[in-house]
Amino acid sequence: MKWIFSVLFVFIFSSTFFANNLTGREIMEKALNKTTWDYMQGKVELILINSSNQKRIRKIIMYSRKRNKDESDMLMKFIYPADVKNTAFLTIEHKNTDDDRYLYLPALRRVKRIASSGKGGNFMSSDFTYYDIGKPKLNDWKYKRLEDEKVNGYDCYKIECTPVDNSIMEDTGYKKIIRWIRKDIFVTIKSLYYDTGNREWKVLEVPEVKKIGNVWFQTDMIMKDLQTSHKSEMIFTGIEINKPVPEDFFSKRYLQRIH
Repeated sequence: MKWIFSVLFVFIFSSTFFANNLTGREIMEKALNKTTWDYMQGKVELILINSSNQKRIRKIIMYSRKRNKDESDMLMKFIYPADVKNTAFLTIEHKNTDDDRYLYLPALRRVKRIASSGKGGNFMSSDFTYYDIGKPKLNDWKYKRLEDEKVNGYDCYKIECTPVDNSIMEDTGYKKIIRWIRKDIFVTIKSLYYDTGNREWKVLEVPEVKKIGNVWFQTDMIMKDLQTSHKSEMIFTGIEINKPVPEDFFSKRYLQRIH
């Protein structure tokens, strides 16, 4: 019996010691590489809320796939309301170079490529930027672990992320990002964004996280602009994982066929 308790003590002590000695970069790496799905699809409701609490609702169908451990693709197609119907956004990730981002505008019947310098632009008039809805590149940022904090009752790692150079700051619009990452599942549940003048700009809150097929998803995300009091909410429903999606969905040519 003493031997069993000794083994348990060593295991618990070792796990706690390891968790307490993770660096900021190691924590971010775990958070970015935790997913185990190959395909994912679902519905998104994007709610735009102005400072007077007036709302506009947009509905989206989303598809994603992993090409490999480090690269994935995502297609978002708007289905409501009529003025944005068939607008589509495609992201093709690259591990060592800038991601490709394309926006299909049905009114113009053309595909617009979003340059890397446009990553900080607002996504469809929301408070999320094109950068926000993609996966951050680990090597674009330097990481400093701050004192752990609780958020909504959850023990969280608190990480300060700063750009490795001015080009990243200019492309994303962020001088600094503070992230709160749940210790138990390595999911970000809060982020604070600073503008290029190092002023608090936006705060992301994640009221809901769900486990679907052994994968944790942020199913409700609220981004609030602290300077304008405008906010945007993304609610994800009907998420399915590992249901194959046609390969041609993730191509510029497919965008041109959407109607």
